Amino acid sequence: MEISGALSEVFAALDERNNVDEQRTIDYIEFLVKNGVKALFVGGIAAETLSFSDEERERWLKAVKSAAGNVPIIFQLKPSNMGELKRQVDLAEENDVAVVSLSQPYPIPLSSNELVDYFNKACKLTSLPIMVYNEPTVGKPMDLQTLNSIVKNNENVKFYKDSTHNMIDLHGLIMQNPSINVLAGSDGLIFDIMNAGGKGVVSLVVNPFPELINADVKALQDREIEKALELQNKILKVRSILKEGGLTAGYRYAMELRGINVGKAPFPYSNINEEAKSKIKQNLKELNLL
Repeated sequence: MEISGALSEVFAALDERNNVDEQRTIDYIEFLVKNGVKALFVGGIAAETLSFSDEERERWLKAVKSAAGNVPIIFQLKPSNMGELKRQVDLAEENDVAVVSLSQPYPIPLSSNELVDYFNKACKLTSLPIMVYNEPTVGKPMDLQTLNSIVKNNENVKFYKDSTHNMIDLHGLIMQNPSINVLAGSDGLIFDIMNAGGKGVVSLVVNPFPELINADVKALQDREIEKALELQNKILKVRSILKEGGLTAGYRYAMELRGINVGKAPFPYSNINEEAKSKIKQNLKELNLL
């Protein structure tokens, strides 16, 4: 099984009380599917998952599932004890999730041996394909030796999502594990990781601007390097523009500008003021994105 191209790290659409809004989520997912997103990554750390209870994450997943059609879903497990991890795995299986994603437990700085032991035990909870998600903002980054041990010990590890910006270890992982489906975990590294052998990107920018991420991925797949680099630089500008609204509120506002209402960012994420809205809107217009 391969998943490639532009994937969305999807937000949970919220109502005016910051509760998960199933219908808004469905409308938003239908927009992504219509615009060629290749898979839907639910429960991602960058998509505010730490703000949501287990019950809210379940509603989020089920709403995405109801609108996804044939588009594969990847479900990020929330690190916990083994019993709770098994409950989340059962939820994934009940909702026909294609891939289960596991990051290092956060915020615990486990040793390499402890990380390998954690993944070995967690991977045995399901026969579903596993995505190892290396996310240094929530725990100790996994180095090449640790990753190789996890891959060697667990036949169902088929995917790797990299957010470390460590290209040296990434090259080593790809060379030593050519069957692993590698995806960029940052919009800022699409060009670098796909040129290194990655298959695509799990993106936040794709949520308001699927056309832009799809275009960059296609240029790289077609080996149009100069075009791809130009598009990557444009994506970097978009990232900077959207960060004017805080960690996630700018992305939510950009979706609103595209006619997709996903509500405001949940507590404790900051929300966007009128000055930032005006600046974001003007800058996106200057890039011909609105």
